[in-house]
Amino acid sequence: MIGMLRRIAPLGGLALLLPAPACAQQAGDIVVRVAAARTKLVDEGTIRINGTVEPDAGYRTRATRHGVVSASYFVIRGVAVDGSISTPATTNNVPAGDLAGTPNLGDDEFVLATTGARLQPFTGQVSPYISGGMEFHLTTQVRDGLGQDLRFPSANGPYVEGGVEFNLGHRWGVFASVRKAWYHTNASGLLPLDATLTNFAQVNARAVLNPLTVQAGMLVRFNQSDANTSSEDLGADDRRWVVRAGLTTLALADKVRLNVGGAPYPGAGISTFEHYTPTVQVGYMVTPEIALNATLGVPPTIDVYGAGSIGALPKLGRVTYGPTALTVQYHPFRTGWIRPYVGAGLAYMIVFNTEDGAFKNLRVGNDLGWAVEAGTDLMINRHWGMFIDFKKAGLRPRATGTFNGIPVVGKTRLDPRAFSGGVVVHI
Repeated sequence: MIGMLRRIAPLGGLALLLPAPACAQQAGDIVVRVAAARTKLVDEGTIRINGTVEPDAGYRTRATRHGVVSASYFVIRGVAVDGSISTPATTNNVPAGDLAGTPNLGDDEFVLATTGARLQPFTGQVSPYISGGMEFHLTTQVRDGLGQDLRFPSANGPYVEGGVEFNLGHRWGVFASVRKAWYHTNASGLLPLDATLTNFAQVNARAVLNPLTVQAGMLVRFNQSDANTSSEDLGADDRRWVVRAGLTTLALADKVRLNVGGAPYPGAGISTFEHYTPTVQVGYMVTPEIALNATLGVPPTIDVYGAGSIGALPKLGRVTYGPTALTVQYHPFRTGWIRPYVGAGLAYMIVFNTEDGAFKNLRVGNDLGWAVEAGTDLMINRHWGMFIDFKKAGLRPRATGTFNGIPVVGKTRLDPRAFSGGVVVHI
């Protein structure tokens, strides 16, 4: 007996070094996540010009940065159904290979959405998971560059994802994951053969997308056992001040009516990429349901490119602006986990700096417009939580400059969409 104990003692010591399994996720539990993400396409495919395969032709796209909201509902212990949706992301399509040196053909804006299943058997402080299902690549906007009449159809295909959650408390934590999907789209367009934009070659591409998405963010957990949470934790909120701090993804509508030398320039457009900026919202409850809310952001700097009939031009210029808004919010519920709100008010765009590109003496004016919003606080306790917020503003500043010495005036339609997520505190 003593000899047997001696033989198994090292195994017992090893067992002490291994983490003990935690309780499995319970049926009925819900987890909501907000993340910042980076997505990169593989940039592969077959390109045909006027029906003939160009074996040495290629293209390159930029990595996109966007936000992602996802949720899991556990149908049984450790097994959940998953869903997610991203904010809009924009990528370019720059020719490569024997087409290298050709200007950007155009930009396409897309949203990524997924639906699938997750296996997550443990909920210790560190909780790994794997998941899989279908990813949907939804094209929301296409802007011509050098290429004309571009088409990037939506696509879908299978994905797998692996990640880990770090639980910092009973109801909240942080997570990181990597997702890989497999699908392609059949893109098409016209490539100009001369500067007159009257002679074109037909370009068709079997564009292999196969995106890789890396994301990290916060999570809030709604446990079935929390149904009996005491009012001390999630009772009525009588706090006057609400502060939200997080990261905002901004996407612009990119429309312009351009006049060159005093005459309309038909078919002209502009193109910008989505951009991140830290934002802070400070709200004051003037009544139990009504709040005044001010939003301020760190001024982002964006590059502005031509699109449509001016898509072959180099970068038009660069603008640094400050996003601000003042809204009146309606909060119908001030108790419980989920506390939605809607609001409306004014947005103000403050332009701090402009830099010339193809347009010289570039100036962009400040602008005042309308703003609407909708969001929700997801409370961890009575004072702290996570929030998700969407704002839409109507901003149409006037831009001026010169091109080859000719005056240029543009009436832009930016109408930014702002998607925010982060931490909320009720003071």
